[in-house]
Amino acid sequence: MPLTVVGGLPAVGKTAVCREVLRLRAESQAGPPTWLRIDSIEQALRDSNEMLPGMPAGAGYYVAAAVARDVLTSGGDVLVECVNPLSLTRRLWEETASALGCRFLAVEIVCSDKAEHRRRVQQRVSDIEGLELPDWRAVERRDYAPWPEADLHLDTARLTATEAARAIVGLRPADGTR
Repeated sequence: MPLTVVGGLPAVGKTAVCREVLRLRAESQAGPPTWLRIDSIEQALRDSNEMLPGMPAGAGYYVAAAVARDVLTSGGDVLVECVNPLSLTRRLWEETASALGCRFLAVEIVCSDKAEHRRRVQQRVSDIEGLELPDWRAVERRDYAPWPEADLHLDTARLTATEAARAIVGLRPADGTR
């Protein structure tokens, strides 16, 4: 695995897919990777008053990249869950993996069914204490550029979380990881 980054808009199913990756990896000899959730990191920064609500959230990405470097350097695998909306954030992960000479897998998750995506946004409940989830209007207005250079594109309108996770876990370096 070593560094796998799962990105996509809020409510496309990233958390469900990452949980399934963890479950599948826990059942294998490889064991589960370290899961870094940008939402958890950023909420901790807000809770500590180091990041104010509504502030640009770059700090969470840099904290996660630093932790990822530590884990990767010690020989562990890392699974990062984040929106990863722009080339700037995407480049951070590529540079992190490249600097350490480890494999990097970029995964973009989408939900192509707009009505289903909206339903998910409206019905989801945060599992991170204090985290305020965006409403549909905020998700639609989110600054997010498609990620055509991602190694894997998964559509949760067509795949279950388990099917998407199997695609991630089953991908080997020869199949497209960098």
